[in-house]
Amino acid sequence: MIWDNRLRRYAQLSPTEKKNLLNPFPKGYKPKTRPNKQENPFYRELLCTLLRLRKRISLTEQPQDKDFILFPEVFRDNRVRHLPNIIHLDFKKAGIFYDANVLRTPDETPPPRLKNFLGYLNFLSECHSISCISEESLEAFERHAAKTPRTRKIEVHHLPVDQPISTSKARVQQTPLVLFVSTLGYNKNHLNLMKAAEILWAQGIRFELEFIGKADPSWTPKVLDALHLLSRKSRPIKWLRHVDQETLEKKYAECAFTVYPSLYEGFGMPILESLIRGKPCICGENGALGEVARGGGCLMLKDQRQPEILASSIKKLLSEPALLSKLKIEAKNRSYSNWKEYSSKLLTFISS
Repeated sequence: MIWDNRLRRYAQLSPTEKKNLLNPFPKGYKPKTRPNKQENPFYRELLCTLLRLRKRISLTEQPQDKDFILFPEVFRDNRVRHLPNIIHLDFKKAGIFYDANVLRTPDETPPPRLKNFLGYLNFLSECHSISCISEESLEAFERHAAKTPRTRKIEVHHLPVDQPISTSKARVQQTPLVLFVSTLGYNKNHLNLMKAAEILWAQGIRFELEFIGKADPSWTPKVLDALHLLSRKSRPIKWLRHVDQETLEKKYAECAFTVYPSLYEGFGMPILESLIRGKPCICGENGALGEVARGGGCLMLKDQRQPEILASSIKKLLSEPALLSKLKIEAKNRSYSNWKEYSSKLLTFISS
């Protein structure tokens, strides 16, 4: 089901929406800066609302003992004001908690989003079962959430990563490509990474740096200003925007290794997505990043805020093929949980 903020109700997914879940990249997909906005203009969202009028779901009837509702997404809207009126009080409610990163930097967060997040956090606190995606997210939830009822269950279920369905036949570039897959957001640390890259380019070290990911309206302009400054100096740096899966797989195949210098995360999925493709990753050792990285295949940093430390780590992997090979072997030898295993554990936890 899907929440419609205009109807203030949940509705069944349409056949087209179900199809989009299975194949989010239509034929001829072109790179975009903000796909969620560019592919859903106002007129299309309004049309979807009208079509959902006949697909509204009623949740006000008395549920059976085994019934429950899983809320797997973060509420960025104000639906918590309406849910008590449309969901029967006896329904078991379960949720997945990702992180409280917006509370780390409230000055960087638009006030409406901050207010909605606090409402979402309070709603989640009252759920019967809460699954946290890492030990870091569990600690953040317990620190920020409202005092909760004794009946609540809470556990950590680390997110899984599946083997890519299709892999590219492209070969690793002769000039080493360093890849960074992430939204261009505040905590992702693009600015310090570019400072690190410039340190190495100024030393005459040859490599290319490419970013893949969608834009964040509040922070991306600052990243692009720095990127354009380097481009004007003829530095080999690009932002490919949000690309389709085929292009992403091609870039993973071509890169020597990846970097993920994010300052903090609720989990750190891009690290696993790199490792499962046999590509080592440079990342921080703090919090959830360290939880993901410690299984092998990563060059972990004590302080990814320092451009000099980032530069030294990139230089290390560029200049020490034995170390790079060792990390590749570690990445390939890791054990990766898949989505089937994850969902089975999650549903067992919620329904018990």
